[in-house]
Amino acid sequence: MTQARGFTLVEVLITVFVMGVGLLALAGLQIIAKKASFDAAQRTLAGQATQDILTRMRANASVANRYLVTNAIALSAPGTDCAQASCTPDELAAWDLHEWAEQLAVGGEVDDEGVATGGLSAPTACIIAGNTAGHYRIAIAWRGITPLAPPDDADDATDPANVDCGRDAYLDDEGLEDFRRVMVSDVFVASAVS
Repeated sequence: MTQARGFTLVEVLITVFVMGVGLLALAGLQIIAKKASFDAAQRTLAGQATQDILTRMRANASVANRYLVTNAIALSAPGTDCAQASCTPDELAAWDLHEWAEQLAVGGEVDDEGVATGGLSAPTACIIAGNTAGHYRIAIAWRGITPLAPPDDADDATDPANVDCGRDAYLDDEGLEDFRRVMVSDVFVASAVS
């Protein structure tokens, strides 16, 4: 009697099935990783933009209140280009806000035709005055790639995430703000010494 050698058709089919399930799981994991990477990149851009405008405000502290804005992205270009000419502190504040809005929208990356390829997804940027002198709240909102449940305490006015910056701008089909992401920073800008 001769002994059979090699694989049978059933063994081959089972192996193909197990490998197929494993490859599908790997593809699903890759999709989740790409979405998480995108969200992380968006948070990084928001953090860099927050640090940028804070540095600009501190460098021009004598007119820090000129930086208050409900949506920096909607501002028109200032009349004076402070990169080419000397500016007053007020003109510099307007120029800084314009540059900040450009950074948020473009992220510093443009293709050969000048089209933005980086930046936050549909950003909204706000700077509001705090409760005491020199305190400000910088909030940057953008549209996330995946829906997340809104926080349970969204009605709490003391919650740092409960800011109006970008509110109702990123609604899903049910009217919920599941796609709204917001980074809020409470900062201090010391008054300039005269």
